[in-house]
Amino acid sequence: MLALAGLTAAAVLLSWLVGQTRFFQTIELKTLDYRFRLLAKQDVASPEIVLAEIDDNSIKHLEPEFGRWPWSRDAHAYFLRFMRNAGARVVAYDILFTENDVLNPEADAFFVEETRLSANVVHAVFLGDQDTRGVTVESDPALLDAYSTPAMGELLDFIQADFPIPDLAAGAAWLGHVANALDSDGPFRHYLLMASHRGRALPSFALAIALAARGERPDVVGLGPRRVEAGDIRAPLNADWRLPIWFNGGPGTYRSYSYSHIVYAQFQIEEGEEPIVDPALFKDKIVMVGLNATGLHDMFTTPFAGTAGEDAVTRSGVRLGRMAGVEVHANVVDNLLNNRYLSDLSPRLNWLIGLSITFLVLVAVFSLRLVPAVAVASVLLAAYLWTAQALFAGMHLRVPVAAALLCWSLALGLGLAYQYWVEGAEKRRVRGIFSRFVSRDVFQQLMDDPEAAKLGGRRMMVTVLFSDLRGFTSLSEKRAPEDIVAQLNEYFSTMVEIVFQFRGTVDKFVGDMIMALFNAPLADPEHADHAVQCAISMQKRIEELNRRWRDRGLPPLACGIGINSGEMIAGNVGAETIRSYTVIGDNVNLGARLESLCKEYRSNIIISQYTKEILKGDYEIVELGDVVVKGRSESVKIYQVRV
Repeated sequence: MLALAGLTAAAVLLSWLVGQTRFFQTIELKTLDYRFRLLAKQDVASPEIVLAEIDDNSIKHLEPEFGRWPWSRDAHAYFLRFMRNAGARVVAYDILFTENDVLNPEADAFFVEETRLSANVVHAVFLGDQDTRGVTVESDPALLDAYSTPAMGELLDFIQADFPIPDLAAGAAWLGHVANALDSDGPFRHYLLMASHRGRALPSFALAIALAARGERPDVVGLGPRRVEAGDIRAPLNADWRLPIWFNGGPGTYRSYSYSHIVYAQFQIEEGEEPIVDPALFKDKIVMVGLNATGLHDMFTTPFAGTAGEDAVTRSGVRLGRMAGVEVHANVVDNLLNNRYLSDLSPRLNWLIGLSITFLVLVAVFSLRLVPAVAVASVLLAAYLWTAQALFAGMHLRVPVAAALLCWSLALGLGLAYQYWVEGAEKRRVRGIFSRFVSRDVFQQLMDDPEAAKLGGRRMMVTVLFSDLRGFTSLSEKRAPEDIVAQLNEYFSTMVEIVFQFRGTVDKFVGDMIMALFNAPLADPEHADHAVQCAISMQKRIEELNRRWRDRGLPPLACGIGINSGEMIAGNVGAETIRSYTVIGDNVNLGARLESLCKEYRSNIIISQYTKEILKGDYEIVELGDVVVKGRSESVKIYQVRV
């Protein structure tokens, strides 16, 4: 138990240390990308949000009328007029208008006037890290105060703020910054819902659009503990005070229109023609204008980019590729208006998950063999990953995946290493010692089922074999102890090998006597035959040993073998601290008596009538007669087995 607790703590601590590295945090972010790409089409993107994209065709087709990009601003004035007449709820420009058009001030005035008349236009504010104080004149500080709130927490701070030209800003319904902070590996996954400038927290472009759509004024925006509160919006921020973006789909999720088509549609309306774009399509819509042209550099890597090409589509129909910045903003606007947020578990729950995975894997490793343990751990991991994706898809909840994989791997690795190096070493040591005293069968049974080592027994049919050296005591009195033990060990090693060969179990050694069991503890339907075959092989092998011993100047040995079969009580006998597997009963004693009769009948192998009756093979057997052995009142017929 202490080992389990220690390894659990070590694995969790090591996981935490690895989890603090930037490399590992990037891996966790990559799993987020993969989870988004696993989603099928969500069909949750709000149809009230549409995009007007300044694409390559727009730049090409509007150039004759408004010049090369950036166009004269009367192009945007015509666009706003179309949207005003169409009844759009909000028009938002993800384009900066921070400087006057000195070459065409009339176009500026036209654009400003249409902005004022629309009364629903959101313009972008640029935030940067370049200090322009003393070089240029910053926009009216009153704009900053009007559209911001006192900063708090650890919002990202910018030293530069470029507002739209004053007249344009004055006519806007809302202003919002378009600064972003990409993740360390490049993708756009988190959003600066609020950013700090000169101690003031300025709302983002998406937040400004959402509040404009709700008809809210700037004074409703507030900051709570890692939370932005504005009207009924309660947007959670992460540890970096950024909003994790829930992407409602890949590129192209939101309905989009070419900007040039809408401008030309306004021309057609003013000329009394049927417009190529129906204004009714934009009634009560949030229309977001953004750049999607190749050379305008407003395309971002998102979780749906990956390594796929721009036109790649997943099996579930989700398009992959880089995403225009305006569409990223659209996803955030959708999140804010529908309270659809990607949320993270609390650090405490993350710790609990890591601890639980680690503990359960280690329990499996400690309780099961290698293959079942790995199988159970794999099933546990698969169940967790499935649950994680289900929570992600259904509840927009991001539970740790890379961290869980790390805990799982460390728990499995440390558990298996501990089993091998610590417990395995101890088991190998015990195996090496214990296997010398019992047969391989008994040893393996005890390894498979340690409960079998408990005290107790059961009645069963067993064949018992007793083998004893003749005259060994008198021979040993004349020789050095070292020589006696060496010869005896050689004899025992050979005989034990034969017993094991015929599926027998060596019960014990008593002096120079060997007691072996057949059909216990493992079942053997041919236990009597195996006992007889074992005895014959032992007699043949001792003749071979004698030839070698004579060549070495050692005295020859002879042994008598008695075999009996019958019902005996087999099991573990002894104390809780010391025990042995053996058999007891009258039939055991009969086997020992038969061995002692070998010298009297000048026989090498004597078996009882009970053994002979159940033999299945053919052997050269000679009847020796009936005997009454000590401890028995009835006579027993005995037989000699010739070698």
